[in-house]
Amino acid sequence: MIKKKQNRVFKGGVNLFDTYSIPFCNIFEEISSDLPPELFNLALPDKQSVKHIIATLCPTEPWALPNWVILGHKTTVFLDKIKEIKTSLFPEAKCSVVISNNETEHISAAKEYAVANEWMEVFAIEAKYPHDDPVVLSKAILNREVNFGQDTLSQGILILDAQTISAIHKSRVLNDNVDSRFIALSGTGLKENEFINVQLGTSVEKIIKNRMKESARCRVFVNGPLRGKEINDFTQRIDWTVNNIVVLEVQDTKVMFPMINTDRLHFTTNLLGDVRACVYCNFCDDICPVNLEPALYYHCYKRGEKQRARLYNLEKCIECGLCSFVCPSKIELLRIIKECK
Repeated sequence: MIKKKQNRVFKGGVNLFDTYSIPFCNIFEEISSDLPPELFNLALPDKQSVKHIIATLCPTEPWALPNWVILGHKTTVFLDKIKEIKTSLFPEAKCSVVISNNETEHISAAKEYAVANEWMEVFAIEAKYPHDDPVVLSKAILNREVNFGQDTLSQGILILDAQTISAIHKSRVLNDNVDSRFIALSGTGLKENEFINVQLGTSVEKIIKNRMKESARCRVFVNGPLRGKEINDFTQRIDWTVNNIVVLEVQDTKVMFPMINTDRLHFTTNLLGDVRACVYCNFCDDICPVNLEPALYYHCYKRGEKQRARLYNLEKCIECGLCSFVCPSKIELLRIIKECK
């Protein structure tokens, strides 16, 4: 019996957990800095300026920290921390807790908690990248229009992830020092994917030393290959903005006719390789989470018409990097969009 091949179609983002699952070792290692550790010191806005807090428990990238690392099975304890932060720092603010819709344990506990706390709402959303982006979240949860690069605080919205909430609670409510954070280490260039608890101020070199495969040529990304940045200077030190480090083996092998293999898209669209001509597959247009047409910008750019590209809502691009990720021709669409901007 012949089974008809079913193509995977990506619309308005992609569930990276389905297409790029990463197994992690559950043993935590603690890494100390060679220098006196830095302290967590997030500058918080004044209480009157915050009208709404969005607590994001919806990681959308498989290389990001999962909720269980911070929450464990103690959802109520974590929600108590949010309540104490709200009470002591932002008493007038409402709070939306946004949880991945497959986290049934956390959703159930949060909804039960919200019954007795009218200031809190619970939203379950699909763990689809980049649904945790501030622009997308503000629109989906509060129906607020926020431009890319705009500080959400200008509209009274404070967006915090789980680990930052825990750090604010410990440092500002309990008045205790926070000098370390959890980081996820993953990628094909590492011997093992793992979580570490690293002191702030530790160098990237100390973290990845002895963890990289010796025979592989690798690229190192801080906060992932999509919306993070590649680094070559490994003396860079870890601060609170670093959520994860991804080490990828260099992949520049040509794949024959990648545009017809939509069910294996994540394997055929590596970041390096032979750049080909646009094949008009519309992958980039379909996957764009803000309904733009990256291919249109590319053709304007190729014709030397950067100014014309700006006529097609280019400023609404949130630079999530999905268009570059899915392009079977490996065209650097995100770089082109940034240049056109």
